[in-house]
Amino acid sequence: MTFGTFKQLIQENWKSGLTVALISVPLSIALSIASGAGPLPGIITGIWGTALAALFGSSNYNVIGAAGALTTILFAATLAAPAGLGAAVLPFMAIATGLIVAAIWLLRFDRFLYYIPSSVMYGFAAGVAVLIAVSQLFDATGLSALKRTGHFLGDMELFLMHTSDMQLPAVLAFVAFLTFILLWKRYITFLPAVIPAALLGIIVGYLESGADLGLLSLGEKFGDIVPTIALPLSSASMVLVMNPATLVWIFKGALVISLVAVLETLITAKIGDKLTKTESDSRREILGLSLANIGSGIMGGLPATGVFIRAGANIKAGATHRTSALLAAVFTAIIALAVLPFFIYLPVAVIAAILTNTALGLIEIEKFREYWMHEKESFLIAVGVASVTVIEDAAIAVLFGACAALLIFANKLSRGRIDLTYNYPDASHATDRGVASVALPQRPVDILTYSIAGHLGYIDSERHAANFRLLARSGSVRSVIIRLRNLFSMDYESQEMLRDAVRELARHKKLVAFSSANEELARELASIKDIRANTIDGDYSSKTEQVLQRMRETLKNT
Repeated sequence: MTFGTFKQLIQENWKSGLTVALISVPLSIALSIASGAGPLPGIITGIWGTALAALFGSSNYNVIGAAGALTTILFAATLAAPAGLGAAVLPFMAIATGLIVAAIWLLRFDRFLYYIPSSVMYGFAAGVAVLIAVSQLFDATGLSALKRTGHFLGDMELFLMHTSDMQLPAVLAFVAFLTFILLWKRYITFLPAVIPAALLGIIVGYLESGADLGLLSLGEKFGDIVPTIALPLSSASMVLVMNPATLVWIFKGALVISLVAVLETLITAKIGDKLTKTESDSRREILGLSLANIGSGIMGGLPATGVFIRAGANIKAGATHRTSALLAAVFTAIIALAVLPFFIYLPVAVIAAILTNTALGLIEIEKFREYWMHEKESFLIAVGVASVTVIEDAAIAVLFGACAALLIFANKLSRGRIDLTYNYPDASHATDRGVASVALPQRPVDILTYSIAGHLGYIDSERHAANFRLLARSGSVRSVIIRLRNLFSMDYESQEMLRDAVRELARHKKLVAFSSANEELARELASIKDIRANTIDGDYSSKTEQVLQRMRETLKNT
């Protein structure tokens, strides 16, 4: 890249980078607090995680940083961390997350993640949204001093037990600022609501500090906020982490974070590509995510992932290149160093309003409606994952969703589609689509085209074998073309089934040919001696029309 090109990219992207930074500072502080880490680790994530992902990632619009989808997992980790660690465990979880994502990248395991449907992520996000909203009840009502349980039912019970202790100033501030944010979002689109909400909150908090109306501020809850771009990992926490049992515990938690981070990052990048008509490299995006988490953790930050609220703002602000995200990291650092001390005046009730708004944004109502209208299975998976996330545990929810999706996928494969085309002697034809078994024709058929779609596996092979036996013994079918255009793979037992089927058809004097097989399947078929000996056409990848023509010519000569 020449200096002139770099200069042009800066000129084109500084405004969008500044916009993302202005959003990122208050949002990162809020998400960091929700994660149980205090204000600073989120800012550090927004500097180093964002910068490294921009340098090594692929998407021109994705912005990596602290994420709402991870807050409940991280907060639970701070509560369950081995003695002496608490929130100090989160940077180590970020490093572990980065290492696991690096392993996914090196071993190309990301290709398996594509089988986890988006309904799992949308359900997970909805469940997290409920947990975030419930967790804000304490700061929103002046009950911040209560020690939360980190579990939905426990927190709800705790909150209901102390409703008589709610403080009116906090409730009024929360309601006023949440209303302000929602109205701003509805009527003003050129500037994200979190920016004016944070500025107004600081002003209100500063004025309130003189009047002492009882609004708890960040400064009162966390002490002075010292501007910094890194929090060195303490030697005491590093000694605790080196315990083998602690390391195993960290990596177990990081495994779930990694899965969520990779899926959310790839989905966000894909949405960005769709909106901008561009194409990012998912492999490079995963590499960038890995380095972002490792760098964030080393600098004292949190696990990071792609978040559409930042990516969407980046796109709307006119970003054209990854330079925008890099500039956002630089501007975040400048803003943090310059104005972070003023955030001590920000009331925690305002932070609660910002996080509640974030939670509302995580629930994709339209997606749930689409699933209900067009794909009931995905709707049930999404609702199930959301329910398990809220009631039980995020890790169990993701595992439940992945297993449910896998079972549904396997069920569809076990009922692979069969299309039948009957070519009659008078040149007419008829087609049965999506059938399970062969219906023998009422009049003679010159050529029957048997199309197999999906994956041909052991479970489904017997059904096809029964169909081929029926065709072999039928007196009304003269020849069979086995069409494999929409078959993407088959296992060894399926190859044996096709070999036996071809042998059985040939034994009953039926002409047999294959058509439209992909390169790999054609190579596998050509390696099977009995199939080569009993088919009239050795070119298994020929188009079906070509094979039909050759079959007709062969029939004329027999």
